[in-house]
Amino acid sequence: MSLVLAAMLLLTTGCLYTDANIRVTEDDRVSGRVIVGQQPEEENDQGPQLRVPDSLLGRARVQRWADEGYVGSELLFNDLSFTDFRQLTQFATDAPGSFDLRFSRAGDIVSLSGRADLRNVPDGSTVTLAVSFPSAITSTNGELTTNRSVTWTPSPGDLTSIRAETSFTDPNTRSFAGWTGLMIAMSVAAAVIVGALAWFNRDRSPKPRDLVH
Repeated sequence: MSLVLAAMLLLTTGCLYTDANIRVTEDDRVSGRVIVGQQPEEENDQGPQLRVPDSLLGRARVQRWADEGYVGSELLFNDLSFTDFRQLTQFATDAPGSFDLRFSRAGDIVSLSGRADLRNVPDGSTVTLAVSFPSAITSTNGELTTNRSVTWTPSPGDLTSIRAETSFTDPNTRSFAGWTGLMIAMSVAAAVIVGALAWFNRDRSPKPRDLVH
């Protein structure tokens, strides 16, 4: 079991509704929203309740959600690192079924990989996962909605792989390049200043040949 966005929603009775939207920024940060709902089976049924690891409190929170006959919870998370997101997805429960997702970087290549295990999810359930990247997606097994966004709609009862890949500059490399450029600029500026000071402070006293008429 893994991925809080699905682990608590996948119960064995009642139709389920899941809508997950995840955004990746050029700084390798992950934000998004996950809604998990279920048709209530009794009057006080609150539906599936998502939770957040204590270590991520402040950057992720859960609130109640209800719409069109479904009740459940909504998970909001912001500015998570790839490692933070992985930790969020590993916050497991005892409910059957799961989404197991991870983002990773190799040089300038950023990949999303994982799977949706909905083999214990009842027929009639709706599950949607949408992910957007800051650059064009170069390969995926999902459905492209734009050149930077992809959606999966895994079917109840199936085990579905999830894969997407894109390319953009490593923010650590970008920061180093920016720092290097700044240092070069500062060095050039310092050289200009030193040269200017040398010019203005040069010896202007008359030379012997200047005194000959």
